[in-house]
Formats: sequence, structure tokens, C-alpha cells
Amino acid sequence: MADKLREQFDETLKKLKTINNPKSLIVDGKLLKEFEANGNKYIICAPDKVFNIGRQTAYYNINTAFALNQTPTEIKQRFNKTWSDILRLMSAEAGDKKRLMDGFVRDALNNNDSFKGELTSRYPMAYYLCTLFIIKEGENLGEWSFESANEKIDDWVKENISSVDFFGIAQASSIECQEILKESYQTS
Repeated sequence: MADKLREQFDETLKKLKTINNPKSLIVDGKLLKEFEANGNKYIICAPDKVFNIGRQTAYYNINTAFALNQTPTEIKQRFNKTWSDILRLMSAEAGDKKRLMDGFVRDALNNNDSFKGELTSRYPMAYYLCTLFIIKEGENLGEWSFESANEKIDDWVKENISSVDFFGIAQASSIECQEILKESYQTS
């Protein structure tokens, strides 16, 4: 099953490794409301000012990936594996039951640990989240796509804007992510 979201995140992560001495979107402790990147003007908007149904749907999918450090497709694949293992467990013989139960315990631990993840693995997701409410001058708010998001990200990368700023903006927009990060790093 192709995972478009994961492919886009991985591609963006590759781009981010080329950034040195980034520019900041925070000046004198305040987030800029506008900035220029690669010759294009960008405006940072409150999500409720620019979200329509399409952007809201994209937000929930990308925010889920950002908060949980997994794409919805990856989460579904984990559920499908668990479902399949449960069905096999129901008809398994004694030796197979022990092996399947060992697998369940291992998978449960791994699934829980996956929420922690590396902070850097969330950066590509943060960029995509920001493309939903950091608007390029003249942008059609009725449309959002990975292609247009990639154009914005390319501008931001070429302008050498701090990835930490985008991560902070995305985290501030995601209450779920704040809670999961807080919980994950308190138990580490």
C-alpha cells in the first residue's frame, strides 16, 4: 500500500539536511506575521482564517502524523497486523499461541515507543502542517495539494529559514502533539 504522506515527509527530510545558518521567523521574541522566501511573500495566518473543508481534512491527516510520529497509513497497517494476529491467535495451537503472545507484547512496546520517536523525524510533517496556514501571496485558499505545499517548502528551504521555527509553529497549532510530546518525554 503506497503511503503518499510518508513519501512526502521523507523527501522533505532529505531537503532539510542542506540547511546551514538559518534565518529566523522570530524577531525580538515575536513571530513575524509576514516574511519573504525565494522572492515570494508569505503571510502567517490563524488557521480559522484560512481553513476550508479541504484544508481542514489535510490538517487532520498531517496533524495526526505530526502528533503521533506516524502517518495514518502506518497506523492502519499496525491495526491490520494486530487484527490478523488476533485471528491467528484464536485458532492457534499451544506453541503458536506463545509465539503470537510474545509478538503482541513486543509490538505493544514498540507501538508505544514509536510515539516518542526522534524530534527530527517530525520536522517534515511540521513543514506540511505550516503550508496549510502560511499563505503565499495570491494563493487560492480553496485549494491545497502536496505540489503546492512542496513549492512553499522549496521556497523556505532556498531562503534558509530555520526549521525549528516551523516546528514550533506546527507544535503550537497542535494541542495533541504538545500533550504527546510532554507525556513521552516525561516518561523517558
